[in-house]
Amino acid sequence: MNDLWKLSVSFFKIGLFNFGGGLAMIPLIIEELEKHAWMEKEVFFNFFSLSQMTPGAIAMNTASYVGVSVAGVPGAIVTTTSLAAPSIVIMLLLSRFLRSIKRSDVKEAVFDGLKPVTVALILYAGLNVSRETHFYETLTDVNYPAIVLSLVCKSVLVWAKKFHPILLLFLSGVAGLFLF
Repeated sequence: MNDLWKLSVSFFKIGLFNFGGGLAMIPLIIEELEKHAWMEKEVFFNFFSLSQMTPGAIAMNTASYVGVSVAGVPGAIVTTTSLAAPSIVIMLLLSRFLRSIKRSDVKEAVFDGLKPVTVALILYAGLNVSRETHFYETLTDVNYPAIVLSLVCKSVLVWAKKFHPILLLFLSGVAGLFLF
């Protein structure tokens, strides 16, 4: 029961202070995982990778996987519900107010202030995923095949505008069979 309570409080906080979606919440989740010693970063990033490939929101899928690994199915229910609850409550409370100030300079200034933080959190998440993917034990122990595969995938996404992400995921998985 103690783990369920801790999961609930942790994921409620993450849901309350998360701006920018699933990628922006990674630093918040990692902080909670490390604080409570629920799982290693490498395991978390495996769950995170899996949550990107499964249908649904990355944030919810990741919360569910973490919850299951810590406390089974009740943990998944608690983490997913706790992550969503703050957003639901806040949007219900703010929706009427935000509708009334559609063209407010103050509202626009607040949202403009939140955008850079969201970008910073997403970049931080990307750096963490990259560090866990491209390096083994230390930053000098480089996983060169992972770096090459990442660069190829990034290049395809940048230059091949009509390349479907699902096909890229499939091809990367096939490449992983040969590279790793």
